[in-house]
Amino acid sequence: MLKKAPLFVVLLGIGIFGVTFAVKNPIEVPLRYYFDLAWDGPLVIALLVALVIGFLLGLLAGIFRVLALRRELRRHRVEQAHSHDVGVPSTGSS
Repeated sequence: MLKKAPLFVVLLGIGIFGVTFAVKNPIEVPLRYYFDLAWDGPLVIALLVALVIGFLLGLLAGIFRVLALRRELRRHRVEQAHSHDVGVPSTGSS
């Protein structure tokens, strides 16, 4: 329980910072994109959407890296098992 206390304090601080930021900055911001796409909304929502999109892109990149490493590990394990099978003499009694 004590090991999780610092993490809890940091997350609580980040949460308090986010809430106070939202309260102090209730302004509307215009966001414009290509093809005449536009959105007018609260600054906090725009930042939250950007945060979530960044998190998802990072998660996607991490998932691809983990899958590539798993494939490589499986290949090495197969090669290692194959090298052990070739180098071990049979122990049959004849």
